[in-house]
Amino acid sequence: MTGPVLLCFDGSEVAAEAIRRAGELLPEQDALVLTVSTPAELELPIAPVGDLVGRVSGLYREWDEIANEVAAEHARHGCELATEAGLKARPLTVAGKPADTILRVADSHDAALIVLGAGRRGTLERLGSVSTRVVRQATRPVLVIPGR
Repeated sequence: MTGPVLLCFDGSEVAAEAIRRAGELLPEQDALVLTVSTPAELELPIAPVGDLVGRVSGLYREWDEIANEVAAEHARHGCELATEAGLKARPLTVAGKPADTILRVADSHDAALIVLGAGRRGTLERLGSVSTRVVRQATRPVLVIPGR
């Protein structure tokens, strides 16, 4: 493999299982543990007037600060899991829409492989929306690991 393995980690048990399984399959590989922080303006479906209030009041800024802190903690925890699984991992947090951000980060880091959990539904027949979009739009190999 040329670039690092990109391990997508949202703090869920399905994502943790994906990291553990990646370690079994790819021991000693360099890995980036990516956690995506979704900004308030993308997460909160607010009407235009509410959007203005969110920006002016500082609600969006507070949301984003908290979301970034949570994402950084998830990335650190995912990195610990990856290291325990035998990967040479480092954490990375990036703000944006999850699937788009995963694809952009994979390209910018020339990831050899994108690894993610199957999503909350947990079966390959019914992938989560993020994993489905990543599989359909990726220009590099993607490994989707179902939860146990």
